[in-house]
Amino acid sequence: MAELERTAYRLDRVVMLDLPARKVAKHLYEAALAKMGKPLCLAAAEKIAEVAEPGRRAFLLTGFPILPVRRAETDGPPGAHVLARALLALGLEPVFITDETCKPVVEAAAPKGVPVELMPLSHEEAPRVAEELVRKHEPCLMIAIERPGWNVKKIYHTMRGMNISDMLGKTDYLFKVAKREGILTIGIGDGGNELGLGLIIETVREHVPYGAECQCPCKAGIAAALPADVVVIAGTSNWGAYGIAAALSLLKDLDYDHDGKREFVILKRLLAAGAVDGVTGKEELTVDGVPTLTNQLVADLIWSLVNP
Repeated sequence: MAELERTAYRLDRVVMLDLPARKVAKHLYEAALAKMGKPLCLAAAEKIAEVAEPGRRAFLLTGFPILPVRRAETDGPPGAHVLARALLALGLEPVFITDETCKPVVEAAAPKGVPVELMPLSHEEAPRVAEELVRKHEPCLMIAIERPGWNVKKIYHTMRGMNISDMLGKTDYLFKVAKREGILTIGIGDGGNELGLGLIIETVREHVPYGAECQCPCKAGIAAALPADVVVIAGTSNWGAYGIAAALSLLKDLDYDHDGKREFVILKRLLAAGAVDGVTGKEELTVDGVPTLTNQLVADLIWSLVNP
């Protein structure tokens, strides 16, 4: 177990590399580490292993729409793809959750046979749909991967503090049902405005630009309000999801095969489906402004830790 934890810390260090240069990853990581008390990717993997029962469903919430193009970014769906494959190896049945705005990209990311469900844009409809989805699938866990989380006024924001609530399905209601029903929740993020990162909301408000005060009229900041049971911080959320999948492979002796070549393939598929870079807003094989080759190198680094 000691060797596993040492490897897990190395995984954490790789996935939280601040290559997008936001200069907030260290603060967010330290706050999450204080809450978890162990390597974040391993903490998430252990909780997943505790609740995983063959045949049970797992919700993966992803898709972050980008202004002004109103299309999903390249961060999130690739991570959901890799994590879904790890959950399938555990015998779980993943279900992707997104909204109409992000649907084309999320559908392209879903492994074959994995269904995609949609949450509505309106606060009036979303609570009912959240209840229906939980009753229909009876998930044992929910994982949000680069999925926007509402702030204390239930407004969703970009990292630049702009309101994107009008094009976003209200997936936070799923986390509210999960809390009531005792369903495990995990939040993966890189900036503090992602669902689940309410667990470290004070750190986000203190250290993240627009964390405490956004640029939209609500003035309540971009910090996500709802907490997850486990939070994983990464340089890009994709890397956080890869880290959890890698930790699961170590913990449960599963194959882990996501490397640089697979990274290129999944990014190319999502670009064809309409994805854009979340920082530049352009149709390019980059994630949060990080060049394709760099993303491939990080994927290879994670793979090498699991396959020495």
